[in-house]
Amino acid sequence: MEELKKSIIKTYSIPEAIVDDFISYWEAISIPKGTILSEPDRTDKYLYFTLSGYQKAYYVVDGKQCIISFTQPNHFTCAPESFLTNKPSKYYFECITDSVFYRLSYRDFILNTEKHQHIQRFFMEALMGLVNNITDRFIKQTSLTIEEKYKDFMNKNAQLIHHIPQKDIANFLSINPTNFSKLINKVPIQ
Repeated sequence: MEELKKSIIKTYSIPEAIVDDFISYWEAISIPKGTILSEPDRTDKYLYFTLSGYQKAYYVVDGKQCIISFTQPNHFTCAPESFLTNKPSKYYFECITDSVFYRLSYRDFILNTEKHQHIQRFFMEALMGLVNNITDRFIKQTSLTIEEKYKDFMNKNAQLIHHIPQKDIANFLSINPTNFSKLINKVPIQ
């Protein structure tokens, strides 16, 4: 549970006794590649912390995936609008690789946020970070050229190229897979 504890403390300074109590509610779970953890019209009942493996969130339009995010080790994940509001998800969340998580049930999430004000503040900080990331992604998706999107992604997430299919990264960046392949061979990454 040390990875989870470090991630929480890195986001928000919480007394160790409260963090220890909070992480005692999480359980370890292994999920095989291809498993769908969230799907439209089903309410997410768990918040996950990824220990190993990679996942993608996507919705489907005319039978085609539209990838909106990836998650990786040492990151929290779920369909947040579903988990936090206890309403059905609007998209899929799927394991790209075999994955190991800690997970927290919605019931235990509510219990801990009501019991510990520090846990509420931690989640507020985490949500503010999520909103900032979504806003940043929206701005970049609508204003950058394909080469700029590629460079930005690779400068921040170069390690993902070894774990996530290139066609999925191209989809996430709204770049044609052929053009993405050309960029890999043409554009140096610093």
